[in-house]
Amino acid sequence: MKKIEKAKWIWENPNPAPDEHAEFVCEFDYSEDDGKVTLSISADSDFGIYLNGKFYDFGQYPDYPHYKVYDEFDVTDSLMLGKNRLAIEVWYYGNNCSTNIDDGAGLCFSLDSECGNLAISDEHVLSRLSKTYRNHICYSITGQLGYGYGYDATAEDSWISEDIDGFTPSVCVTAEKLMPTTLRPIKKLDTEKAIRGKLVKSAQDGKYRYLFDFGKETVGVYRMKFNSPSAQDIELCYGEHIIDGWVRDSIHGRRFAFDYRAKSGDNDYFGYFRRLGLRYAELRCHEPLENIEIDIFPRNYPLNVLPFECEDSDFKRIYDVCVETLKLCLHEHYEDCPWREQAMYVMDSRNQILCGYYAFGEVEFPRAAIKMMAEDRRDDGMLSITYPGDNGLVIPSFGLHFYTLVREYGDYSGDWDFVREIFPKLKSVLEAFFGQMDSSTKLLNAFGPACYWNFYEWARGLSATIGKVDDEIPDLVLNALFSLALRNMQYICDKLGMDTDRCYSTLADEVNASINAKFFNPKRSLYGMFDSEGGYSELGNSLCVLCGAAEGEVARCIADELTNSESELTGITLSMKCFKYDALLSIDEEKYIPYVLRDIKRIYLGMLDEGATSVWETEKGAADFGGAGSLCHGWSALPVYYIRKFLK
Repeated sequence: MKKIEKAKWIWENPNPAPDEHAEFVCEFDYSEDDGKVTLSISADSDFGIYLNGKFYDFGQYPDYPHYKVYDEFDVTDSLMLGKNRLAIEVWYYGNNCSTNIDDGAGLCFSLDSECGNLAISDEHVLSRLSKTYRNHICYSITGQLGYGYGYDATAEDSWISEDIDGFTPSVCVTAEKLMPTTLRPIKKLDTEKAIRGKLVKSAQDGKYRYLFDFGKETVGVYRMKFNSPSAQDIELCYGEHIIDGWVRDSIHGRRFAFDYRAKSGDNDYFGYFRRLGLRYAELRCHEPLENIEIDIFPRNYPLNVLPFECEDSDFKRIYDVCVETLKLCLHEHYEDCPWREQAMYVMDSRNQILCGYYAFGEVEFPRAAIKMMAEDRRDDGMLSITYPGDNGLVIPSFGLHFYTLVREYGDYSGDWDFVREIFPKLKSVLEAFFGQMDSSTKLLNAFGPACYWNFYEWARGLSATIGKVDDEIPDLVLNALFSLALRNMQYICDKLGMDTDRCYSTLADEVNASINAKFFNPKRSLYGMFDSEGGYSELGNSLCVLCGAAEGEVARCIADELTNSESELTGITLSMKCFKYDALLSIDEEKYIPYVLRDIKRIYLGMLDEGATSVWETEKGAADFGGAGSLCHGWSALPVYYIRKFLK
């Protein structure tokens, strides 16, 4: 039995509400005989630890209600002989979003020496609601990230280091929650040396405004210090660009800002409860500030970046900025973008993981991510849109990318025992797709209910099958991905030596035959989206090559069209470029390697020439999505794979 399993889940009150901050304290004795002391801790939703009045560490690993994860810290060096004080601050989100599943508020910890338990979470631990964090305001940064927060420095006291009135015994909530049984499956994030923001502009236009530039895209937690002439309300806004000359904090209902109530005099605040993706920060207030310092402490996963050199300096620049992007989009799990979402999607993660094999050469992080995906649970058997998260949505096509991701993990890591462990999930998800299949044609129909988003990529006609979903008719991209998933599933079964009640390769052949019958236009040697008469796209036709529906001369004709600069095919976007490149390379690698490398150079040098320090979500950069385009997006780091493969 793990030591933390002897603890209890506790909270400050029996009826916690969303967006609630609670503070917990307990004292314990330590002697030389106790030796090494380990703190095991888990919280819903996030925590910060203080020992003997000093900040120690923070950061809950995101998990599921049925898959509870805890951290272990060797705190020995932070203890002193005699009486010690443990203080823990916990923020309970209380909402479902792309990065969180609500499981009720709670803190669970156990402090154990070599001789026995020193402290444990139970009703004897004292707690109160936070006096400084504003409880229950429930404003969202974005729908994916969830809540932001407000802080009131005028209410600060010394609870972290000494006894304060207002603390009462905690409430046990163990019966409502499963105990944490899984130790964090990856390394803890490193907090690196601070990057000091440079004050580049200030102004007074009804408010005082101060703009800071950190010199590059960065991801971390922030600390701000300044002197205020009086108590006043301050906004800290942050973002990736300053198209309007200042930080654009409000974009289509999103609010990239935190509220801070400054006290008169010196202020010093460390905001560890939210990891920010940004290049710029801006302070707004009613009275002028003095001696302002804003630091970002990068929070990075400890990685060994594999050395890489090539004679072409342009490709080296592209490679390096793509590797930097991968690092910025990899923390507790893979993230699509650290500014706007910080959410882990299957399709995005597949791109990031594939590139990570070549950039970092490690498999611990991919395994943990795949495990998180496999732990997802939905009543319909499909994979959720993000992990762990619960906003009710499913992107069916992303569930099919899961099979590519798992196959590549098995091939690269050789860890087929882990693939065997998650095989039931692989099988059950495919069974959910079979329920959407027309038994006569073997084609999948588009998913009709509102919880299904028939998204493929950010291109015309492929971001949602608008006007077709209600009919629940088949489309090309979903079925080509289905065929590809069946091929990958058969490959996995063969690697595992598993006999199944379905022959996935035979079914893939049947799907391909139906794809040719339904979508192929022999006059144009192209495949249409809903039939043979239109909706021709680079993505759909690339997938037809990769899944084997298009072969021989048909595949070569498609390759000619894919490389035709005057083609009328709907163009492919950065997230899906790998399918175009792989289709071309599968037809004639020697012929198309130069094309792939030229295309990479054309696209990514354009970003670098615009001053990019990480790669963009789309080629339009910040201007896309009504000014919400991400300038740091993991799915766009694909050049790492191709440059490493072909420019050794």
